[in-house]
Amino acid sequence: MRAIKAYSIPLQEVPRDLIDSYMDIRCKALDHMLSKVEFKGGKTRFTLPREDRKRLRDSLLEDWKFSKHYVDSAINTVVGLVKGWVRLHNRGKAKRKLRITRRTVYIKRALIAYRDGVLKISIEPRRRYLVVNLREYPWIPEEFDDVGGCLLTDESS
Repeated sequence: MRAIKAYSIPLQEVPRDLIDSYMDIRCKALDHMLSKVEFKGGKTRFTLPREDRKRLRDSLLEDWKFSKHYVDSAINTVVGLVKGWVRLHNRGKAKRKLRITRRTVYIKRALIAYRDGVLKISIEPRRRYLVVNLREYPWIPEEFDDVGGCLLTDESS
């Protein structure tokens, strides 16, 4: 069994327009999903039928210039947040209304290409990429063969 490791890499150019747009769609997705939360008999339930999820995805993709996978990861992230909040609420431990505060972008494996120590992350399909040469960072070992998902934050600069 191999250990999974995470590394922090300072970036020269952080695509802030992607982070801003990603935050916007996460907030829109959160508003939509909170409208699906039901409060009955002291318990809270959350269900997001496949049709609603598809409609939400389609509406978020309108005027979206970045790779579509970002919309999918935003929806998945918010579903996890809402489910966790519902669990806390049902236990009486949710102290405040759910909101999104961390300015992070989850980059799915499908958006990452890795070759010869260089990560190439798709920002806009076939137009714009974030290229990171991992050989510039001595703390990252050279003998790995795969990269999982990445988190892009505002603090990366």
